[in-house]
Order: sequence, then C-alpha cells, then structure tokens
Amino acid sequence: MFVDYPPSLDQRLSRSDTFRFSCHKGLSCFNSCCRNKHLPLTPYDVLRLKTALGLDSDEFLSRHTLYNIDPRSSFPIISIRMKNNPERSCPFVSPEGCTVYEDRPTACRLFPLARAVALGMEGDERREFFTLLDIPGCLGLREPAVMSVEQWMHDQGLEAYIAMNDPMVDFVLRAKNALGRPLDEASLRRVIVSCYNIDVFRDFVFSTNFLDAFEIEEKMCRRARDDDVALLELGLVYLKRGLAS
Repeated sequence: MFVDYPPSLDQRLSRSDTFRFSCHKGLSCFNSCCRNKHLPLTPYDVLRLKTALGLDSDEFLSRHTLYNIDPRSSFPIISIRMKNNPERSCPFVSPEGCTVYEDRPTACRLFPLARAVALGMEGDERREFFTLLDIPGCLGLREPAVMSVEQWMHDQGLEAYIAMNDPMVDFVLRAKNALGRPLDEASLRRVIVSCYNIDVFRDFVFSTNFLDAFEIEEKMCRRARDDDVALLELGLVYLKRGLAS
C-alpha cells in the first residue's frame, strides 16, 4: 500500500535495504491479504483496471469503487468496493489468486511494503520512504527469499505506476499547502472527471471548446486522442490550471 505520512525513522527502508518475503499458493494464508481492506486507487490504477475489465470508466467507478473525501487534503479518495460477504473479499480475487494480476493496483504491487512521498522544505524536492507493514498472520514474511526494495519494485512492475502516480502526489501535496481551504464541489468534480473518469473527460476534451479555451499544445492533443495515458497526463495539466484559477 502507500501512505501519505513518512514512517518513523527506525522503520524507514531505502531502495537498497533488504527484507524477506515470498507469496505463493503453498502458504495457508494465501489470499487472506485480499479481504477486509481499504484499498485506495490512483488514477493510473483506475485506468489499468477499467481497461483490463473492458469497462468504460463510468461503469467501473459505479460498479467497483467507493468515494470518500480525505479530511487532510480535501481531495477525493477512490477505493475498491469490497464484496458484501462475511470476508469482505476483493471482487477480483479467486481461489487461484488475483484475476487482474497483470493490472493490479499500486498498493497490491507494493505489498508487503508501504511507500510514502513527501516534499522538501522548499517544496521542490520529492522524498520517498518505504516501510515493511505489520501484517499479523502473514507467512510470506517468514519465507527465506531476500530481496532489496529496488528489486521488489522492479519484479512487481512498479516503475510505470510510480512514474504516473508521483506527479499527481506532488500536485496534491502542493495544492494542499497553496489553497489553504477545502476543495469546493466544482473543484471536486474536476478532480473526479479529469483523473478518474477518463472516458467522460475524453468527451469533454474533444466534444467542447476545451482545446481552444485551455490552449493545449497540438502534440499533446494528438497523443491524448489515441492514448489514454496521454489523456490522463492532459487531465493533470487541466487540473493544475483549473484549480490555480
């Protein structure tokens, strides 16, 4: 998972630090980490999942997510809607494991680690911190396999996720300090549409006077028309300009 506050000094891990962990079906606790969780999703997580499931973003958000407001930043938090069963299991877990494994969210890829990002005193330096989660009953932490945080991130395919997530994290942290007030309803709608409801945002961009009004570079427009990742990047540009005004 990922957290918005640095772990204590004695629990911090760097990318070169090592830890023990291995998860596999031979463990009696297999799949137990995929239930009764608050599992927040980044915009890129939503994009990957809705594409993997063959759903448009509106349907994915309605069917599989919950919406809350973070009291510290006042930004929306989108999280996985767990099943309405006694275990509150993830809708994407099966006895064989994760059914969306190739497109699983950032928090699932990081597990059993957590990652926090903070800005320096001047607000221009991103710092990251890792910590090993306290997971009662997790037998994977007793396995002999040892790896560095860097190796784990590479093995779990986190590079693309971090590259997409960190600009949004930076923006939220800076906006939290600069705005000095909670987001109003109009701003919340901007965040939801431009960052999470990507198919609705596409209609907004290409079916209105958006491109002229915001004077978006032609190269970015061409990329965003055919590439959802580029469209998500455009959404962050729009969000920065919209909230700044």
